[in-house]
Amino acid sequence: MKSIDLFPEECITVLQENKLIKPLIKGELIKELLSKIALSKEEEENALQRFIKKLGITDSKALEKWITTNKLTESDLQERANKEFRLTKYCITNFSHKAESRFIERKEELDIVVYSLIRVKDIFKAKEFYLRIIEGESDFGDLATLYSEGLENRTRGIIGPIPLKQAHPRLVTLLTNSKPGVTQPPIEIQGSHLVVRVESYDSAQFDSFMKEKMVLELFDKWIEAEVSNISDNFLLKNEIKNKGVAK
Repeated sequence: MKSIDLFPEECITVLQENKLIKPLIKGELIKELLSKIALSKEEEENALQRFIKKLGITDSKALEKWITTNKLTESDLQERANKEFRLTKYCITNFSHKAESRFIERKEELDIVVYSLIRVKDIFKAKEFYLRIIEGESDFGDLATLYSEGLENRTRGIIGPIPLKQAHPRLVTLLTNSKPGVTQPPIEIQGSHLVVRVESYDSAQFDSFMKEKMVLELFDKWIEAEVSNISDNFLLKNEIKNKGVAK
């Protein structure tokens, strides 16, 4: 990267001491990659509308206020929109072939679940609560508030919404295979007996939104590796050059 090579030694030392070498390289690398991507007039218009929507702006007055508050011009706004659009376009072009595999790998972290939980040490209490709930004698939330031995007693037993992955592996299996609204028999996890009922389960789908999310994640992973490699080589080259000058 020619722009980095032009930096004087003193500047490099300051950047390194303040851990700014990698952010600088990342910024320059992204700029270099995106400079090669041309946008049509139609794509620029799409980029702008998409960017404005992402800001949550719904009318021209609100847009003017946002531009003024951020001390920008309309040209600056368009450039920001174009940059974001170019990045997405680059990611789709270069990482789409890996997007579905990434989605499958990450699915448990993307699925969102809400469930009710009663947690007790005594297996007989857990069985009693389960029977009282399925027979309609007691309300799940009331029992959780009165008897559950975890923090869920403060929320009437409700856990979530949270990513499925955050649950214990055994609980993940139960949640995945449970129908919403059906109370499950007690299971033992780490010395506690749990009575569980799925309230809602939002299974992530590999749609266009998710595909874009995955390609951006893949890009982030790739560029961090590239930046580390460039940074290491750059610092090594600079070190060798300084040793040569010292001799």
